[in-house]
Amino acid sequence: MNTKTIYVFGHTHPDTDSICSAIIYSYFLTERHKHNVVPARLGELNPETKFVLKQWGFTIPVLLRDATGKNVIIVDHNEIDISAKNVRHANILEIIDHHRIGDVETIHPIPFENEPRGATAAIIADRFSWFRIPIPRKIAGLMLSAILSDTVLLKSPTTIPKDCILARKLARIARVDIQKYGRAMLEAGCDVLNHTSRQLILGDFKTYRHGDIKVGVGQVPVIGFTKIMKRKKELLQTLIYYQKRNYKATFLMVTDVIATNTYLFFAGDEDKVQKLFHKKVEKVDGLSGGIIYLPKVVSRKKQVQPKVLELLK
Repeated sequence: MNTKTIYVFGHTHPDTDSICSAIIYSYFLTERHKHNVVPARLGELNPETKFVLKQWGFTIPVLLRDATGKNVIIVDHNEIDISAKNVRHANILEIIDHHRIGDVETIHPIPFENEPRGATAAIIADRFSWFRIPIPRKIAGLMLSAILSDTVLLKSPTTIPKDCILARKLARIARVDIQKYGRAMLEAGCDVLNHTSRQLILGDFKTYRHGDIKVGVGQVPVIGFTKIMKRKKELLQTLIYYQKRNYKATFLMVTDVIATNTYLFFAGDEDKVQKLFHKKVEKVDGLSGGIIYLPKVVSRKKQVQPKVLELLK
């Protein structure tokens, strides 16, 4: 690595793991005598992530508007559509991720760690052990927050035993109770009344592409469905609007993070979507698309993404 500033960033529409991983890995590299590392973000933070940074005393990372000519390290994603503007023209130094392998390309070989873990922050946490770097309380708080957020309090099927062991260790260092802190954090992210339908859909929205065909999946956490289901027509109308902007289908997972159930809103071919999930479709005031109830579904990556990617074939 040369002496130019290195920007570490996660995906667009950043979530807690994306932001925390950027901060944590920047700290790790600084401890390993890389003094020119800057955590960055590609968009506005959601309420949950703001809560986490305030709780542990961290400032919001800088906004990276264009990656052209910059030294960058990518965390928590490896797909062009959800990465920095002009990332193809950046000098990508490294990638750390826990999602499917996408389409980010590099000219030269780079370190690329991709592991099926509950959160990218969990992968980074392992490096502290490898290099015997102590984990300060504030960094442990960020690591724990990222893991609890991405695994929905360790309930998601993406969680592996190693993540649970790590979470307990980090909770001891951070001096918090996993359940009490985790619930407070998730509740901070469940503000559905003060956001437009556009903000709810795009706040954590990921695009998947094969050639010219695209599908998009957003997810919004809630505690109880009563408030948000009063807005189901508005949400479906907005989802249809984005589907007509060059998407084969768009989806929104409305997930109760305590009960671990999901209502899946969708805009696209109803017959094809129904065949993917084998569930009854609830229609809303004659609109195209609809809503499917998915009990005990919380993970986009593990439980919904594999099905919707069938639409790309």
